[in-house]
Amino acid sequence: MASSFKTLDLFGSGPHRFAMGKQGQLTILDFNINGYTPDSTWLGLFEIEVLVAGRLVASTESALWMLRDAVTAQLLDPPTAGTLVDMQGRTWTDMSFIRYEEGDGVDRGREHSIEYSATFRRFNVTP
Repeated sequence: MASSFKTLDLFGSGPHRFAMGKQGQLTILDFNINGYTPDSTWLGLFEIEVLVAGRLVASTESALWMLRDAVTAQLLDPPTAGTLVDMQGRTWTDMSFIRYEEGDGVDRGREHSIEYSATFRRFNVTP
């Protein structure tokens, strides 16, 4: 099974892995006029984040640029939610593609490749 976002195979050209972002309650220390107290207050659950990291791989420099452009074309303003699917068929609905970062350069050999990380988030409140 191939991974996908909005049914697009953005990351299948090379090895990649999925990881969950931090999960749980966002908490802050209580504060009063005399300073901090030993208590804290919860503000709610963190928004679900899924991180995808790997390498885009192509046979030529121009083909690699096509892969890179296909990925960055999905970074929309405002973000548009879709379904994210990993290689084992695990799905996350209502995910928005919010960040894409590349490594420090293209590796060239028999193939051209670049390291990347992509962040997807399910917003608690629709932007």
